[in-house]
Amino acid sequence: MSIARNVVAVDLGAESGRLVLCRWNGSDGSLEEIHRFPNGPKQVDKHLVWDVDRLWNEIQQGLSKAATKTGGQVDSVGVDGWGVVYALLDGAGNRIGQSFCYRDARNVPAMEKTFTKISRQRLYEITGIQMLPFNTVHQLVAHVEEFPEDWNRAAFWLNLPEYFQYRLTGVAAAEYTEASTTQLLDVRKRTWSQELASALGFDLAKFPSIVQAGTVLGKIRPEISQATGLTNTQVITPACHDTGSAVAGIPFSHEESAFISSGTWSLVGTVLLHPVVSGDGQGKTFTNEGGVAGSIRFLQNVIGLWLLQECLREWNAQGLHLTPADLAAQCLETPPDGPYFYADETRYLAPGNMVERINAGLRDAGFAEEKRPPELAAIIFRSLARRYAEVVGEMGKLTGKSIKRICIVGGGVKNEALNRLTELVTGIPVVRGPSESTAAGNLAVQIAALEKSVSLNHVQEISARLKFGPPQ
Repeated sequence: MSIARNVVAVDLGAESGRLVLCRWNGSDGSLEEIHRFPNGPKQVDKHLVWDVDRLWNEIQQGLSKAATKTGGQVDSVGVDGWGVVYALLDGAGNRIGQSFCYRDARNVPAMEKTFTKISRQRLYEITGIQMLPFNTVHQLVAHVEEFPEDWNRAAFWLNLPEYFQYRLTGVAAAEYTEASTTQLLDVRKRTWSQELASALGFDLAKFPSIVQAGTVLGKIRPEISQATGLTNTQVITPACHDTGSAVAGIPFSHEESAFISSGTWSLVGTVLLHPVVSGDGQGKTFTNEGGVAGSIRFLQNVIGLWLLQECLREWNAQGLHLTPADLAAQCLETPPDGPYFYADETRYLAPGNMVERINAGLRDAGFAEEKRPPELAAIIFRSLARRYAEVVGEMGKLTGKSIKRICIVGGGVKNEALNRLTELVTGIPVVRGPSESTAAGNLAVQIAALEKSVSLNHVQEISARLKFGPPQ
């Protein structure tokens, strides 16, 4: 029987993090953002790294606010975040070394080193994951080469959302959707790959056990309860990968549908019950990431609004005071035809000097340079829409799935210029899902777990009944 609950989602993004409180009355849920904080990598020596301790402090502050709002009565907490980033821990659970940013320059050469130990083809056959330089497998290769003493000291490692859940509970577990982004998981067996670990010299004893989204890890440790004011609160692992939670938060059927989780990154894909791993899939760089209830998110990572975010940093540093909403509003009538660049080249991954790098891409594509902010924003949106169309078309061919609807979720839902261009360029109707899909999916999985029924349909039904604002 469904009963009233208080549930908290910790949602970590590469640009910001927040905690969202859901008051679930048994049939509907009202969502309230109770704590938000900025995030971003910092330079330490020659590397980009995450300030993990500051993130932990922010999470505790947010939990204290949740306790204040609920009189300490929070049923469960779950953490989601971006993929691929990890922490090494010693036998006492203390973090070893840094948690490196996926945009760190070490990753591209590390990927090539990985391929000297195992071929691209075999890596894809085992994992079903597209070849991206920031996948955890390459990051670990880089870490072991530069800091072998860190790996030798480590008793185990966890991706970042699971690391924070470990700090809350003392339970070390890798959640399936997050683990799948590492490119260390056997896509068919859904376990860590012994063949891959052996080829790369990784000790599988350091790999955490894998659990499914909706697993109850245990109660928050007494010292955390005392520090935050929470009592008798459980930690339930959601889809720890933020895209996994975002897809769980889609309130529409996945039949004949594609999704675009649109934000700093754009994840363009569809939900399947079984992986698709083939020569064609490898050539098209599609990936088979884990989803809720053992499903598969068949998708491509497409660079997203990061392009505009980086341009805005430059323009605003020059005193222009522009916002994403301003530029999107000025680009509403952008035609689908016109100058574009190939948005998915590795030259756009690193921060800094984005306007010039995009103009280099325009020159390479045979177009004139463009440095006026509205005109360049329009080119960015057109280039992304063209790339979305390519991915959706390739995806339909590989899966045999008829795509008759594209659901946009995430922060990009509010970018009508990009959404309109996506519909025009793809020729497929676009529907707008929730901009807060990640938080909704995280919370829906926790509620489903508390109700002891974590199925795709049940999670989707709960997601559709979650709204920001007071109860209806």
